[in-house]
Amino acid sequence: MEAVSFTHDATLPADPATVLATLTEESFVREALAALGADVREVTVEGTRTTARYSVPTQGIPPAFAKFVGDRVEVLDVRTWTAEGDGASGTVVVTTKLFGRDVRLDGHRRLEAAPEGTRVSSNGHSSVDAPIVGRQAEKGVDELAVVVLSREADALTRRLGG
Repeated sequence: MEAVSFTHDATLPADPATVLATLTEESFVREALAALGADVREVTVEGTRTTARYSVPTQGIPPAFAKFVGDRVEVLDVRTWTAEGDGASGTVVVTTKLFGRDVRLDGHRRLEAAPEGTRVSSNGHSSVDAPIVGRQAEKGVDELAVVVLSREADALTRRLGG
């Protein structure tokens, strides 16, 4: 993975195995996407791998790009988890097209036991295949990634009863 361009940490009120089971439950994936205002097309769960196809509103996209994007963006979101000792690690690959250009977010997540339950550490980077404006667009994608992770943590906390 390339240099990290975003990070997010959260503590959840359940053990790592429970958090992992929730993250890979179809009903939770749909619930977390609903919290983003997503229009879910498909969610597939195969063991500890989730694949979601959805569209999301473009609210929050930097104003310089918003006028070119439209109201919604189609997204493919693939998350793969591996249990490790008392926790788990996961990879996240989110892809879409903006302005006909490829946008990709690669992330790594870690679930670790903590006194309060589970610490979830996330980091990653985005890439936008767009000359001249690519770096600026990547900053916007990174900011949106943190918003998505924060909303997912909120949904997990509600689901886990914290």
